[in-house]
Amino acid sequence: MPEGQPPEAGTLVIAALLVLALVFAGAWVVVYVTPGGDPRALIPRFLAAAVALVALAIFLYLRRGRRR
Repeated sequence: MPEGQPPEAGTLVIAALLVLALVFAGAWVVVYVTPGGDPRALIPRFLAAAVALVALAIFLYLRRGRRR
């Protein structure tokens, strides 16, 4: 890990992904028990959010690395 980068940077990304997974699971259950609900419709939204979160983390990591 480069010097000057806080060690908790990766931990925050993992925590955000875990929270996103918990929200996804809750939303899946709520939509599943709703009459006529199709929980598979949630997948694109949450997948896009996860990809955006990972892309943002990679962007910020690379941006910090170029400052040195």
